[in-house]
Amino acid sequence: MLDPIDLIRMSPSAKELLAGSSDSDESAEERHSLHGLDLLVVFSGYLDAGSVSTQLENLLLERLDHQRIATFDTDQLLDYRARRPHLRFDGKQFFDYEAPQLELHLLKDQMQQPFLMLSGPEPDYQWDRFVSAVMILVEQLEVELVTFIDAIPLPVPHTRPLGVTTHGNAKELLEGLATWAPKGRIAAGAAQLLELRAAEAGHQVSGYTLHVPHYLADATYPQAAVAAVEYVGAAMGLMLPSEELRESGREVERQIAAQVQNRPEIAAMLERLEERFDEHAQEHQARSLLLKPDEQMPNAEEIGSAVESYLSDQAQRDDAGLDEDDRTALVDSGKLEKKNPSTDPMRPSRSEVDPDALGLVARDEEEDNGDEDDGESDNDTN
Repeated sequence: MLDPIDLIRMSPSAKELLAGSSDSDESAEERHSLHGLDLLVVFSGYLDAGSVSTQLENLLLERLDHQRIATFDTDQLLDYRARRPHLRFDGKQFFDYEAPQLELHLLKDQMQQPFLMLSGPEPDYQWDRFVSAVMILVEQLEVELVTFIDAIPLPVPHTRPLGVTTHGNAKELLEGLATWAPKGRIAAGAAQLLELRAAEAGHQVSGYTLHVPHYLADATYPQAAVAAVEYVGAAMGLMLPSEELRESGREVERQIAAQVQNRPEIAAMLERLEERFDEHAQEHQARSLLLKPDEQMPNAEEIGSAVESYLSDQAQRDDAGLDEDDRTALVDSGKLEKKNPSTDPMRPSRSEVDPDALGLVARDEEEDNGDEDDGESDNDTN
């Protein structure tokens, strides 16, 4: 195998920092920021159903502060005839050649937390050499967690929650999430080889393969990209932008709904997919990555109670900040109840609490005690 290091082209600033040749305080601080970070790996090509990887890469590079750390020699890694680059023609001459780029970037999320991203087209050639080159950087930068995102087409309906297959060794980030976990021999890719080598080297690895409806695999499907953002953000502890993708997803939903309405054969296919999906979903309930393994998703009443408690606390804090004249004016206008001086000024007496809130709390206590009379509780609340 040829020397892997020859595939890497470090940016001038990154090369200087990694070599430790600069003694300035600013460079020392920047060098520290390059080490011990998490790495996101996003390759377009083989496993990019719905253009999920492409959307995610474009979103992060367009919306977040970033700095290029290294590039790879794509002339040695890519088959240009399989994925031909684009350029422009104005009727007389060619221009604006879009050379493919396989790059490592340092990014900062919306809270200015740094992380690394390796992105671009998946290499066609020299996988072992390429993976060895990436692992050189992973070791030099002391990467802690390596997270992989990709997507495959499956016969699932777009009207149901997006499924995922998880892989890796970071159990706390993977357990209970997979909605489909097949076993068998599969076609390998450069990303899978890199994931294997990273795990063998002792790094934490988390991978998320999203399930895109097969009839949307060749289109740009923002809903799957939103899910990718959520998995990456939760796994790597990042605050990432997603509103633009969500808005695009709503527009795509409207377009799909119009086509389904006008095409009976599509509607029939969708109905069959929904039936099969629902049968499988009853057998397998996946947890949320935002919850701990022993936590359950709160129901509507628990959410409502928490919100009401929060608003009540906020009102008490606001009330505590009023001077006597303002409080008297609000009491006279009926906007604020008169306080009982024998109680804690930060805590209302039981008689001052909203009766509706008491009804909600009482109902929760009854449910905790095993009260089976749901109809009576509903009537009391209403």
